[in-house]
Amino acid sequence: MKKFYLNILLKILGVSAASGLTYSDEIIHLVSDNSNYLYNYNIKEKTLSKDLLVADFPFENVAKKDKADFESMLEGSDDVYVFGSGSEPNREKGYHFNKIDKKVMVLDLGTLYMSMRDFAEIKPQDFNIEGVAYNGTDWFFLNRGNGPNNKNVVITVQGANLTDDFNLFYNDFELPKINGIQTGFSDAVLIENKLFFIATAENNKSTYHDGAIGGSLFGCINLKKMKIEFTEVISTEHKFEGLTVYKREGKKVSFLLCEDTDTDTQESIIYQLDVELKKRIK
Repeated sequence: MKKFYLNILLKILGVSAASGLTYSDEIIHLVSDNSNYLYNYNIKEKTLSKDLLVADFPFENVAKKDKADFESMLEGSDDVYVFGSGSEPNREKGYHFNKIDKKVMVLDLGTLYMSMRDFAEIKPQDFNIEGVAYNGTDWFFLNRGNGPNNKNVVITVQGANLTDDFNLFYNDFELPKINGIQTGFSDAVLIENKLFFIATAENNKSTYHDGAIGGSLFGCINLKKMKIEFTEVISTEHKFEGLTVYKREGKKVSFLLCEDTDTDTQESIIYQLDVELKKRIK
């Protein structure tokens, strides 16, 4: 990576603790780790709508012990997938939202998450899925290394589905520290065979409790080699938890990022990260 520019793009009122986002056709889809809704912000019209994901539990600012803990999401042409972190038993569900008919299908990820922990030798106190990407055949789940053993792992899932017919592969990664604080994966997005990711530093070895925010970095993994190509600290004061592609032109890529401030403030700031790469992505 040659250089980057980070700026505030817009502010969205009505959403707190944003933890994941996607972008398509002038719509930013957002999830919050303490809400049971999918939020949809129309950039041109500057309007916000929401769709309930957790049936019969239409609440925002859900108590920590009860929340589904939405920490990752991805978008297809007609659908959005949202995933719980798996850091507690009640956070082991996924939600498939159809953008056309607004129907929600609930995915029981208990077997998948248990298999991930067993296969990748991740103890329950270290398990915390914070990013998911998909290339049409393989799913890539990113475990955030903010537990006691700093297990930053990319788990590749292949198979017919995510509930009971899959195969697993995994790769451990050592991420840099920011001012002495270990970073952990917090989201990722695919461009061709490159997995671009963000990782955050929190001064607390817990997947459940928040710690003092130590900053965020941006990086890239070559999926063919399963090697980190670069990392770059982009902030020493923000905890970025969502990443998606905004625009692409040659060697230049613009990403959107959302920030979890660990507060109940009903406002989410969306940042634009402009990155100039050393060469065009192929």
